[in-house]
Amino acid sequence: MIKKGRGLASVFYPTGFNGGGDAETVSMRVKRDGCIDITNTISDLGQGLKMVTIQIAAETLGIGLENFTHDNTNTDTCSYSIGAAGSRSTYTVGNATIDAGKKLIGLLKSYGAGMLHCDVSEVQYEKGKVFKESDPSQAVTLKDIGGDANPGGVPLIVAGGFRPPVAPYDPETGKGLPSRTVGWGATVADVEVDDETGIVKVENLYTCYDIGTVINRLSAQGQVDGGDIMGIGMALFEDLTPNYPESIDMQTSNYTDYIIPTFMDMPKHSEVQFHESYDPYGPYGAKGLGEMVNNTQPAAIVNAIYDAVGVLVESIPATPEKILRLLEEKGK
Repeated sequence: MIKKGRGLASVFYPTGFNGGGDAETVSMRVKRDGCIDITNTISDLGQGLKMVTIQIAAETLGIGLENFTHDNTNTDTCSYSIGAAGSRSTYTVGNATIDAGKKLIGLLKSYGAGMLHCDVSEVQYEKGKVFKESDPSQAVTLKDIGGDANPGGVPLIVAGGFRPPVAPYDPETGKGLPSRTVGWGATVADVEVDDETGIVKVENLYTCYDIGTVINRLSAQGQVDGGDIMGIGMALFEDLTPNYPESIDMQTSNYTDYIIPTFMDMPKHSEVQFHESYDPYGPYGAKGLGEMVNNTQPAAIVNAIYDAVGVLVESIPATPEKILRLLEEKGK
């Protein structure tokens, strides 16, 4: 008989490494045509970081996305990065990008003032232009500045950095916050359980995350969609079984033994929502998303199985064999 159940699970997840110290640097260089090269060697693992970095830079400098390139291809020539881990990328690289952008604005004002034959205190920067505060019609653009400075041997290059401080704590007791910035999430799962075969089908998944300001909604939604698939895989299929104590090698060494979900295992309906808040420490209010997106689905699915058939699977994956064994024990 097919029985239906609903389960809920929630999570909070720190942005970045809890102890602080995970610093980032970003460089910016204005080229002859006025476009800006950004460098940082953090890996884009599909989370869309290169675009998010450009979006943050464009917001800081008040110009369009088309004015930027982002290079992360060479650790010898690009600005330093610790790497993509700990749901830290948007948070740390974003803040470093803002720092670099502000420094670049200062450099542009200084050079632009020289081109306008006035003191730097007399100019302002806005939306890619340096202009005299007393007469805004006297202005030079990024293209004007880049075209003048580069052939003249003046490097328009800056580097920005950011290192998250350690979260507040009491040095006497050691008590404190796990992280200065924390994201939140929740998942509701609807399942169908066949109590004769033990097979579980996820019918619906509803997820909601608070990641502060959502900088790139399409990228964030894609990340959650991927997390849903991974979460279903962990909940129902994927099982890394070691040969311990004989060896540390895994019994599941190929995709015949290590089962992963396919599109046939996806829910009939899934819905992703973001509860936007504003984190005062993040770049334009953003928090990390990252690993959090596959934390809630396994617990929500296990809770839904319990709601459906009254047995609690205490280790994942919740395979048909485990469910049937628990049902048998329950019947006895």
